[in-house]
Amino acid sequence: MRRYRFGRIAALVAVAYVAGVGVVVSADWITVAGVVVPVEPPHLMELGPWARWAPLPVAVLQGWALWQVLRGPVLGGAARAGWPGGAAGWLRVALYVSVAHTLLPHLWPPDDAEWPIWTGALVRLAVVGLYVPVLAASLPRWVRLSTFVAGIAAVAADLGYGPADTPIWLLWAIAVLVGQARDPRWSRGTVWTGAIFAAAWLLRPTSFAIRFPRELDPGLLFEVAVVALGALGAVWEARSAHELTRPAETEPRRAGAPPRMAEARSRSAGARPGAVRRPSFPLPLAMVAVALPLIPAAVNLAHGVPRAIGPGGAVADLLRISDRASLAWYALDLLLGVGAPALLVLAAVAWHTRAAVRATASTLLGCAALVAVSALTLPPARLGGTGPDLAPGPDPAALPPLWHAAALTAAALLLLALQSGSPRRHTLLAATAAALALCFLPAADLAPGKVTTAEDCARAPRTSERAYLCAIRVNATLHVAAGTPDHVLLARGRRLCAVHTRQDPAELARLRFEEGVDPEGLPWVIDDICPSAHAAVVAAETAEEVEYEQSQAEEQRKCDAAPRHRPLITPAKAVRVKEPQWPDGSLSLFEAVGDSFDPLSQGVFSKALANGLVAGGRGHLVILTHSDAHACVTLETYARRPPVETGSWEHVVEVGYDSPTGDLRLRDDLSGIVLPDLSLRGRPGHYRVRVHFAWLPWNGGRYGTQRLLVMAYPGDGDDVRTYRAPAP
Repeated sequence: MRRYRFGRIAALVAVAYVAGVGVVVSADWITVAGVVVPVEPPHLMELGPWARWAPLPVAVLQGWALWQVLRGPVLGGAARAGWPGGAAGWLRVALYVSVAHTLLPHLWPPDDAEWPIWTGALVRLAVVGLYVPVLAASLPRWVRLSTFVAGIAAVAADLGYGPADTPIWLLWAIAVLVGQARDPRWSRGTVWTGAIFAAAWLLRPTSFAIRFPRELDPGLLFEVAVVALGALGAVWEARSAHELTRPAETEPRRAGAPPRMAEARSRSAGARPGAVRRPSFPLPLAMVAVALPLIPAAVNLAHGVPRAIGPGGAVADLLRISDRASLAWYALDLLLGVGAPALLVLAAVAWHTRAAVRATASTLLGCAALVAVSALTLPPARLGGTGPDLAPGPDPAALPPLWHAAALTAAALLLLALQSGSPRRHTLLAATAAALALCFLPAADLAPGKVTTAEDCARAPRTSERAYLCAIRVNATLHVAAGTPDHVLLARGRRLCAVHTRQDPAELARLRFEEGVDPEGLPWVIDDICPSAHAAVVAAETAEEVEYEQSQAEEQRKCDAAPRHRPLITPAKAVRVKEPQWPDGSLSLFEAVGDSFDPLSQGVFSKALANGLVAGGRGHLVILTHSDAHACVTLETYARRPPVETGSWEHVVEVGYDSPTGDLRLRDDLSGIVLPDLSLRGRPGHYRVRVHFAWLPWNGGRYGTQRLLVMAYPGDGDDVRTYRAPAP
């Protein structure tokens, strides 16, 4: 068992920290959450009632990080080499200072926020500069210089002297991790800790993080996990400093293997220990492996779709928590969509070493798994089709994502099978062929069949099964993949008919949540092939017609009960509109002027809003109504000015109107209303229009229906006269 210089003290501190959090969290978990969990407590409460215990796993991670930081280097063995001198010693000091600078501001927040930024920048510059000579034996000079430039640029960006929030720091971190992986002084655990921290930095949430509106928020959980992994940054720096006590030329990675630094030097001299070349791959099979990822990509690109997966899926939903993660996922989607994995396969075929083949195969299988998970977790509304068509692609003309997953899997298996000397070669080749057959060939009962097109539906009448199919093809009553055979759609329709006939609540609930089909709208989808659904549709339509007729009869009774207007002088004509009208917010009068003048440019509607009832101008008049109630309308035209009446009305306003054609027909194009002509025997010219408005109570209600009386007579003047305004 390994012993560390300050191992016991570090363990006590870590245990005390975790225990303290566990004790306090039961009393005041909001305060603890604000300190331990790197998410605002109000957001943390969105996780639901169990959010109280969310700080505990984060505290355990932080306690482990404290132990890693405080325990010091290993005692005995390689650690007895003592304190290294030169650049390695100064790098160790700089790393310890960087760790302290990371932890101390969290324990004792400074009053001045400026000095930690500048001191932290100086420490990071020292770390960046000292890594250059320390990694001299494990990285080429041009890589170290590029890393040095990237590190300085990252520090400058943090200080505001460059584009902020860019992944340039990641370039420096990756190069350092590669150098540490090739240097025997650093263990694999240290390298993996740095790699996980770099990945968490890439995926860390931003201010544009998307929230999921449900109690158990996976996006928020992902945010907590990713930001909590930021503690691994201090662990990486501390372990890197601890392990710099190891001698530079010993500590081989495994027994019997040459030291990596010596191997790196031998590579620079032309030798390649450990990189045992295999005989060349059979050219035809190698080209098949290269071509497999290109086949689905070529089909998609031919249809103008450069993506393999498209929007949706569990992976994309999870990575929406971070802009960087979403961008990385989009980039991966594009790379897969244009066939970039074929370049990896080509490199593995050209290099044909065991390590290259295994790394490429692992990458291909990982990408295939991501594609398959995304394809199989698409929203139910996008499901349909057969075989790989169960997960339609980003465009109806594109191949489904599962074809990309199958191609990547086949290429990986073929690469593994092509390693000469492997006793499993023939087995892997057979597995590859079987996988291709299973992935690309439909089952016997789901064989391709006839597909009714929209053109077929236009040429022949739609009855029974054909009507059901045409409704899906033309009106998209069911969301299915393009090219789904007719017999599959009919089988699904009959299954839905059986579900509708049984009316099992649990079965209908599964239909909604698993297939995205609304049980209430289901009868209108399958009524052409389902007797029970047809009966439900007929009953619903009959009930709707009865309800509409009853409503219209009720509105007619309201207008019949409205008091008739008795003019004080005899009008030239008077029309009491028999049917109730239902304008959509206004009645308007619009006449073409015939010249370059635009009646709409007068702002008549805005003027009507100003007095709340009516406004007019040249060729345009607007009367405002309430869109939620019917209106009982009376129209009267006079040869001279009628007396003003306000007794039974709530709002009376008179305006001027200039008629260029003498056709004064109020209308509402949205509702299809056209009222009789208000003009005096078709006379063009200037009119005065007086509008009376009142509510007619009904069944004890204040707002039963609207009453409108519109008077028009020849007269000059465009002034607005309000004879009665509604009570405030």
